[in-house]
Amino acid sequence: MEEKTQQPKKLSYDELKAKFGELYQQYQKLAGEYQKALAALQERDFNYMSFFLSMLFKVMEHPEMYDAEFVSWTAENIQAALKSFAESQKPEEPVKEETPKDEAE
Repeated sequence: MEEKTQQPKKLSYDELKAKFGELYQQYQKLAGEYQKALAALQERDFNYMSFFLSMLFKVMEHPEMYDAEFVSWTAENIQAALKSFAESQKPEEPVKEETPKDEAE
């Protein structure tokens, strides 16, 4: 017995428009959920970094309580975190194309 492959039912313009509307609503909802999730992740990362840096600074308030290697590690991490933050806040400069100089100069 031969199997007949069923062709999908062709939708009318109004049916297509309704399906598109449903898909667009789903997209909007998903995009909103994505933005909320992204904001939550950024907040969590910020809270972690804030806590981590505050603890590093606490160590530096009383360096005599810790061994020299740990104090050095702490200072290096503070410097790295602050440099990284400063770099992330700089606006990107447009890339300048260098024009080749004439060899006759």
